[in-house]
Amino acid sequence: MLSFTTSAEGAVTSPLTSYEIPAVSISGTGASGTYSNRDDVWHRYNTTSSSQQVAVHTFTSGSKRVRNYTTLYDGSKYAPLWVAFPLHADVYSGDYNTDGSWIDDPAISLTQQGGLDNAGSVGYSRGHFTAASYRKVNEHAHKQTYYNSNQAPQWQDGFNGGVWATMEQKILAASPSTSSDTLYVVVGVLYEGTIETLPSGNLNVPIPSHFYCCVMKCSFSGGSMTDARGEAFIYTNESHTGEIYNSSGFVTTIDAIERRTGFDFFANVPSSIQTEAENGFKALAL
Repeated sequence: MLSFTTSAEGAVTSPLTSYEIPAVSISGTGASGTYSNRDDVWHRYNTTSSSQQVAVHTFTSGSKRVRNYTTLYDGSKYAPLWVAFPLHADVYSGDYNTDGSWIDDPAISLTQQGGLDNAGSVGYSRGHFTAASYRKVNEHAHKQTYYNSNQAPQWQDGFNGGVWATMEQKILAASPSTSSDTLYVVVGVLYEGTIETLPSGNLNVPIPSHFYCCVMKCSFSGGSMTDARGEAFIYTNESHTGEIYNSSGFVTTIDAIERRTGFDFFANVPSSIQTEAENGFKALAL
């Protein structure tokens, strides 16, 4: 079992007890390994679905090993259903920034991994779930965001390079600089209605109908969570040129996202704090 500690999140005895992670039906104990080229000590969990696996990626920040992100990868979609990650000074503070090379996730043993070879020619890009700009603390943290378990086809002009990028920047600006707060984020996709596919090599990659983002800023004192505020966004996977990232059509609640996805995000946040953060009564107002 992979164990690690981060200053802002506190001691974590199991990666699946991290605050934003939803309940996942795990089968067996999984496996651990390393990918030294990206300073990645990872753990894989098999799920009760033969096409889905959970992977947790970590890297070294200073003298600590910290969690980069947790992904629920679906081999039938060639993409994750959601990726969950923290934002605190140990993971985002820094100025490392370069384009990374996309590779298969070394923690995922499913053979159904694949990139998007020709995505740009038809308007799509590999849309990051954990943004590369969120992991500028060092080279390894940054390059781990270029695993295929952290991307899905996302319309580029007016969306990935538009309102979505603005939303990512607003979230980063709200990230805490002290160990008393942590911002927890879940980015995911929906496949609703008639799903089109994107030819990529010998694959036909399903195109998500929506991208969503759930955010909760949690405050701690004496090792206990004392407060939480939440917000959520959802966008159709198409151009939104000329639109504002936080217009009324895009801003929603974590509760509303949970109803559409069937996932119970932030399941490890104390219920007395979780409810008001998820239903919009305690909003983050990004």
